[in-house]
Amino acid sequence: MKSVEIKNSERDMAGGPQLEPDVRPLNGVRVLAVENFVAGPFASMWLADAGAEVIKVEAPDGGDFARTTSPVKTADDGSVHALSFLRANRNKKSLTLDLKQPEGKRVFIELAGEADIVVENLRSGVMDRLGVGYQTLRARNPRLIYVAVSGFGHTDVKPSPYTDHPALDIVGQALSGLMYRPERQGDRPTYLGFSMCDLQGGILAAQGALLALYQRERTGRGKKVDISLYDAALVQNEISVAMYSGLGKPLPPGAPAVTAPFGPFAARDGHIVIAVLGEHIWRRFCAVIGRLDLLEDARFADGVARRTHSDALDPHIDAWLASRTRAEAVEALRNGGVPASVVNDVADLFSCPHLAAREMLVTLDDPVWGPVQVVGNPIKMSDVPEPEAALPPKLGQHTESILSDWLHLDAQQLDALRADKVI
Repeated sequence: MKSVEIKNSERDMAGGPQLEPDVRPLNGVRVLAVENFVAGPFASMWLADAGAEVIKVEAPDGGDFARTTSPVKTADDGSVHALSFLRANRNKKSLTLDLKQPEGKRVFIELAGEADIVVENLRSGVMDRLGVGYQTLRARNPRLIYVAVSGFGHTDVKPSPYTDHPALDIVGQALSGLMYRPERQGDRPTYLGFSMCDLQGGILAAQGALLALYQRERTGRGKKVDISLYDAALVQNEISVAMYSGLGKPLPPGAPAVTAPFGPFAARDGHIVIAVLGEHIWRRFCAVIGRLDLLEDARFADGVARRTHSDALDPHIDAWLASRTRAEAVEALRNGGVPASVVNDVADLFSCPHLAAREMLVTLDDPVWGPVQVVGNPIKMSDVPEPEAALPPKLGQHTESILSDWLHLDAQQLDALRADKVI
């Protein structure tokens, strides 16, 4: 990994280094990404946002499955463009390479010899069967960091009886108990409605890559980072695990069993959330709604008691909210030191002043879809400008330049690879 030179004369008022405005934390880091759909692409996109050169290695006959996942629009040339692909592939380059061909395998191994990180989220064992798994790449490049995201992990790092099972995000939600957490009608489990396990898996994959990079600076050696979507989902359900272990019974669905009021409530013009966690906030809440007498009610003595007796507590809250708008109620609660907020629907996000100020919605001016806003990068750093929102690459858009730059292939060699349909 190339180090970033900081001039000693460039110091801020506190005596620390003053970074050049175009310096990003991962400038000079090279990443090969063999990925599809969500988990792997989000992990590599966050590395790209941080300045890494991310090469998306795709099969020549279609590439990432997200390129054709509905909803789609068809361009004038007949090519299909999926909205989903815009979500997780900005700031990358695309190289087409057929890993099923011996020559494609050879080229990939050579590329891995020049890379710092490989990210892959294929089914466990697929890269090994292709002949480009961790042990093969490690032999070529001992400094390589290999990040694998799969449903149940890789047995060479930590075994699982489920390793060979197919998995998507919803499988992780189901196995981890998360589908029993939302409030619901009857006993039917509820899908959370978004790819939470995939996103958490991507976050952990990026974090694992950075941890391995940091350790490599001290040891000079790379390593394999093994992320399981089931594990990633379980982390999100940690409160249920601890409470069941300590109390011997599962939490009821919905709001936490250890406190109240905590959740959505109806004001005159819509819903707000109120979050009372701890007795100091409970005292503030009672003062805001003008009901200090509730502090003397034994049914509301602590968070668990209030949750148990929420049927008795909620009418007092509903009465206070009945004459107030969302804005009035939230302002009163916040002024009283009680965490509260309006409940936004997705349309509200596009006019949210916080998201605008934090530049959390970025616009991709796609030639087929037109301007599309996607979620930006949540990691903000001093002296590091916001990453550009470069369009996701067209399939194979950078194949020639990458092979020329990384492996110094000439036009004749590129033509031969193209003729054999390796690229």
